[in-house]
Amino acid sequence: MRAAGRPPPPLRLRLTDGPLAPQLAGVRQEVERWARANGLAEPLVEDVVLAAHEALANVADHAYPDGAGVATLDAQHLDGVIETTVRDEGAWRPPAADPGWRGRGLVIIRGLADEVDVHHDGTGTVVRMRWKQG
Repeated sequence: MRAAGRPPPPLRLRLTDGPLAPQLAGVRQEVERWARANGLAEPLVEDVVLAAHEALANVADHAYPDGAGVATLDAQHLDGVIETTVRDEGAWRPPAADPGWRGRGLVIIRGLADEVDVHHDGTGTVVRMRWKQG
């Protein structure tokens, strides 16, 4: 339980050890624990967890050809806004015109979050997701 008037502690995760995909289940659990500890309503917990997972799955599937690389997740809850940011140091690959059964991560993320910003350059990709409470 946090002290009254104090902002909830941010969540900071850095994935670096080997392939990213096998680490995603643990990350989902960490994000869920963080969201619940910060008193988010159940539907919002589910949205934040799924959006974070999709962003990290995109990193594992698209940023690094062999599935191994660096990814970070930062989440904070300030002034009624939940912000989750996923970063990688890989190469951007634009979404396919027809993704088939896969490749819908950004579509899912945009459907879950109130705001989504995607920035990519030669140093990697940043996906910032925001939810406004109230």
